[in-house]
Formats: sequence, C-alpha cells, structure tokens
Amino acid sequence: MSDRSMSRHRSPTSKARRAAATTAVALIAMLQPGATAAGGLEQPIRGVVRAVNQAALSTDIPMRIMRQPFREGQNFAKGDVLVEFDCRRQLGELQAVKGSVREAELNVASHLSLDRFKAVGKNDIEIAHARLEKVQGELSALQARVQDCVVIAPYSGLVAESSLRILEYTVPQRSYLSIIQDGKNEIEMIIPSSMLASIAINQSLAFALDELPGVKVTAVVTATGAVVDPVSKTAKIFAAVTWAPSAMTSGMSGTAHFQPRGN
Repeated sequence: MSDRSMSRHRSPTSKARRAAATTAVALIAMLQPGATAAGGLEQPIRGVVRAVNQAALSTDIPMRIMRQPFREGQNFAKGDVLVEFDCRRQLGELQAVKGSVREAELNVASHLSLDRFKAVGKNDIEIAHARLEKVQGELSALQARVQDCVVIAPYSGLVAESSLRILEYTVPQRSYLSIIQDGKNEIEMIIPSSMLASIAINQSLAFALDELPGVKVTAVVTATGAVVDPVSKTAKIFAAVTWAPSAMTSGMSGTAHFQPRGN
C-alpha cells in the first residue's frame, strides 16, 4: 500500500480522536463546579442568608437574670428591654463611691481654703486633687456597670436563641441571648477565585431558596472578600437583599445566579 493510501486511512481516525478529545474536555468543564457560562461568568454559586446585624450577648461577670420579656422567636422593637439583671450589689457600691467622691471634694475645698492662709503645703493640695480624681474614676466605672444592668434593644428584631431563664446566672464570656435585626438581610457566598474578575459591585443576582421552592430572592453585590483562600482557591462575596418573601429567615441557603453586567 502506498504512503498516500496509508495517509488516507489514518486521516479519518485522527479527526475522530480530535473530535472525541474536544467533546471530553467540554463535558469535564460542564461537570466541574462553577463551570464557565456564557459571557465568561461562572455559575451557579451556593450561598447562605444572614442578618446584617446580629449579636450574641454575654457578660464579663456572673449576673442573675431578673427579667427577660422575650423568648426565642419573639419580635421586639428598638428600645425595648431585652434583659434586666439583679444589680443590688452594684447599686450599693455606687452609693458608697458617691459618698467617697463627696468626701474627696470637701477635702479639696478644705485644702484650698487653708492655702489662702498659707497653712497647707502645695503637695498636700496635689494629693487631695489626686484622691478626688481616683474616686471620680471609680464612680464612672460603677456607673457604667450599673448601666449594663438593663439591656436595651439597639434595633427592632427577634430573639434567635435564649439559653437562660429568670433567676439563672450568666456564665462570663458565654452567650446567654442571641438577637438578629428583622428585615435586613444579606447573602454570603463562596466563589472560585477565578470568578472575581467576572463579578462587579452592584451586579444583580437571583437567589433560589432551598427551603422555599420556586421562590427567587433578588439582591445586588455589595462587597467581595478581602483575601483569597490559597488552599481552596475561593473567596467570599456579599450581596444585599433587595426583595425577599416574608417567609425568608436568616440561615436559609440557596443557589445564586448572576445576571450579566449591565442588566
């Protein structure tokens, strides 16, 4: 068989192999997470709904709860009392320090009066002023402590978790009450770092909730993570919710589909 004939026999096989290889690469790309879609944007992306403002309340000393009007799942308004502690001891200490401040003020006034007649030394006057400043500092610290006896809601929201009941003592640095702001949510997503160049601030997206089939929340990108995880090659992005059903709550998860830029 001539070389030309052999070439004609090999050619269809080579083309078939190239076509098969191209198809395999395309299939692998489609099956990989975050596969590149039209317009160079990788999607879909998984995310979680989180409250923009949330707090886990704790104390730095053991304190006994005397009043706790709201239980888990209940709503509260800004300015409502969330917790009131038993602060009789702190109030007694405050009263004692107020007496010490008054005493120190009288001592300073007495030294200043004696100084007019040159009957007291300058050092004694300075010491009297120093003692007054010391007890004034103690008074300020106790006043701040007493203010912590009543916890006021900083915003309207609901109680996410409550681990203690009335008459129980808090454990220092351990949360006894968790609250979240009502109606102000964001979506936190983790994306492949290769997508960062394809996503812009204020870009729109639709977020399909797993817990509410058929419902799509609308949102806009507000920020991207400051760093890329070098191991997983991923980064965080955040989106502010612009529309959501009343049934959506913090903690729900779903899938984000980004709109092309300019839409």
